[in-house]
Amino acid sequence: MDFESIHKVLGDYPELESPSFLQGMLAGLMCGQGEALDETSWIKKLLQEAGVKKIKESLLVALHELYLTTEKGLNGSGFEFELCLPDDDQDIQFRAALLAQWAEGFLYGIGLSGRDLSKVSPEVKEFLEDVAEIAQLDVSGLSDEDGVEAENQLMELMEFIRMGVLLVNEELNPKKGQPIMDPSETSQQKPTIH
Repeated sequence: MDFESIHKVLGDYPELESPSFLQGMLAGLMCGQGEALDETSWIKKLLQEAGVKKIKESLLVALHELYLTTEKGLNGSGFEFELCLPDDDQDIQFRAALLAQWAEGFLYGIGLSGRDLSKVSPEVKEFLEDVAEIAQLDVSGLSDEDGVEAENQLMELMEFIRMGVLLVNEELNPKKGQPIMDPSETSQQKPTIH
């Protein structure tokens, strides 16, 4: 999923914040609602929340791509899940601000999902508290001159969020394990000796 291409499409829709906020919101809704959230419901909810009345086809295409890649990332092996953020060649302050927006969007989506979080594990509670802090990041003092240490800290935060979201999704939407072998097949497929 390309941040830049979605960012260009959103130029006509300032009320939709940023690709990072949108994906964060989507991931929060997916974690909160699981399979109950389909693409059409998400787009309707998003446009209602933002008060968008008129949309272009390019926006629907971008939202469709964002939905598909986020859903695949969350419900695949986990290795595919990537945060929709600007490329590393962008200014560090810009990237950190959008990571904060991603975190804000995630919390917003979890809230919109209506999911009761009172019984989640201590790990998930702590992660959500950390995400709330990340959403409040003050990036005003950051600059590219902060060097490698600031870059490493940003990368660590990105990975922390990525892995934490997968943890939240796994806890709220446990995957039902498939049997290694279907019991009905075992009786039909007896080995033969020649």
